[in-house]
Amino acid sequence: MDNTSELNKDRIIAKLITKLDQAETELVYLDKILRTVGFCEGIKTLKETVEEVIEEDQLNPSSVYLEGF
Repeated sequence: MDNTSELNKDRIIAKLITKLDQAETELVYLDKILRTVGFCEGIKTLKETVEEVIEEDQLNPSSVYLEGF
């Protein structure tokens, strides 16, 4: 491989690493603020709660939680 291809791969990898770091930072922050407002296990608890709301909405057609989805 030539040096140009290697440089392009290195740049792409560096961009992906940066995006991964940003995503991890956002998830950690989201988890922290969710715990602050009462989701005792952060993202995990939020996910479980949303899944329950979706299930209840599917069982109750008159529910307004997910109206429009």
